[in-house]
Amino acid sequence: MMHGKVGEDLRDVAQPMISVVTPSLNHGRFLRQTIESVAAQRFRSFEHIVVDGGSTDGTVEILKEFPHLRWVSERDDHVVEAYQKALAMARGRYIIQCCVSDGFLDLNWFKKCVDILEKDDEVSLVWGFAQTMSEEGDLLNVSFQDFFADPPPQKRDFLAFWLASGFPLPEGNYCVRSEVIKPWFPDGQSSDWFRVCPHLGFMYKFFTQGYSSYFVPVVANFGRTHHDQRSQRLSNVEKPGQAAYFKAVKEYGKNILSGRAVHQFRNGRSQVIGHITPHELSSLRRDIWRHRLLRSRLLRVDPYTLALKIKERIFS
Repeated sequence: MMHGKVGEDLRDVAQPMISVVTPSLNHGRFLRQTIESVAAQRFRSFEHIVVDGGSTDGTVEILKEFPHLRWVSERDDHVVEAYQKALAMARGRYIIQCCVSDGFLDLNWFKKCVDILEKDDEVSLVWGFAQTMSEEGDLLNVSFQDFFADPPPQKRDFLAFWLASGFPLPEGNYCVRSEVIKPWFPDGQSSDWFRVCPHLGFMYKFFTQGYSSYFVPVVANFGRTHHDQRSQRLSNVEKPGQAAYFKAVKEYGKNILSGRAVHQFRNGRSQVIGHITPHELSSLRRDIWRHRLLRSRLLRVDPYTLALKIKERIFS
């Protein structure tokens, strides 16, 4: 796609089906590729919103090159403030997050998500495989590759898998209903770890509130690793936040299995469509332990890789 033509037709989208939201801060060197990867989607009923935190690296000049973008550049006090600004601006029925250094690999990803969400009212979020990209732009490993041979459970059945693993869906490609993410995404009033790790905070709310996801076995997006990425700059605060997330998932599972909490299932309109009855608790407990056992790293890592990891720990 020629640079001067990128997204020209998107300026005429009056009521987008999808809103792509991108938080940004001084990562202008990746910005054009991100914008162009979004604009290359064959499904055209979408808008792209960039909320920039007042970058000083030429980001604003790049944003001005793309007239189809909706964007704002001003200082943010916190990343959740940037996300809340973007969600407030979003007009789409569905929301996709795309960080400023990431992008999409499947040209039909948006269409695949919309087709599923429009057809199945029980599904509130669609997700797929993510692939790592180096800072220089080389595509590397595909995340959670074992799902190619052994896909995760779908919809309601995913709950046991989530309680067993705390598995967070890949934030770089999931497409979620607007009326689900807007009320449950963390904001400035959320507890500390929800604000530190807003994606994990939303995942916790998504599953504990009873919403269902659907997995599509395609490589949807790339997530770039780079020397100044947030997870490295703020590892001292993000790691405790991640630990708090997994602890909260474990505690929620204990509350369900003990009968202290009743888990309800909701459709995409947040209507309760079922719940786990006391008679189903024993089955849920078995499923949780089955996932813990069968998806154990010891069973899923080949002997040579396992030996290398053990050697690394012993001699590091």
